[in-house]
Amino acid sequence: MSDDASTIQNGPSAATGSSAPAGPAGSTASAPSAPSAASAASVVSLVADNVRRLRARAGLSLRELATRAGVSTSTLSNLEATLGNPGVETLVNIAGALGVPFSELVLPHEPDVQVQRADEGVVVEADGAPFTSRLLMTTAGRSMTEVYEATMAPGTVYRAGAHLTGVSESVIVVTGRLRVGPTDAVVELGPGDRATFAADQAHTYEALAAGARAILVISYR
Repeated sequence: MSDDASTIQNGPSAATGSSAPAGPAGSTASAPSAPSAASAASVVSLVADNVRRLRARAGLSLRELATRAGVSTSTLSNLEATLGNPGVETLVNIAGALGVPFSELVLPHEPDVQVQRADEGVVVEADGAPFTSRLLMTTAGRSMTEVYEATMAPGTVYRAGAHLTGVSESVIVVTGRLRVGPTDAVVELGPGDRATFAADQAHTYEALAAGARAILVISYR
């Protein structure tokens, strides 16, 4: 049972991920031709799964979400149980109450897991020293962070130039031992140790034993 005149259908309107119903209030978001009962049921099931997942992620009870969205608890309960055909305006209200775009309710959920295998990633080799780093991940926003896996053979000191002003580095040793830090303040690290320092000055890396491996985090402000 729908709370409004509009219903969600398995058609272009659902696929575009629009954040509001197409057309004037009360119009239907539907495909040019009526979807089959099976396809409509699959959309209802998809929406039900997404609402349950997002409600659980938000830590809300049925009653709490229903109150925030301005729908009855029974309507929300039926929606999550794949009973009835949810209205577009109802879904817009639920999406707003959950703090997510409308498309989050009507499109298939992609798992929030990104996998990078051990033999994948951009590899950077330093000049003049057996120092290799593999890019693991980056994040961006007001600041940017890069995470590398670094390996180094003993016997050579890798001297890195200064980065841009405000850049910092954190070195977390996984195996072996390393001597790292600004050239006038190097520290020795073993497995599990971390050192963080301003990298907008010259700094060095030196492996003290074979098999040295560390996680290197570079933060740009």
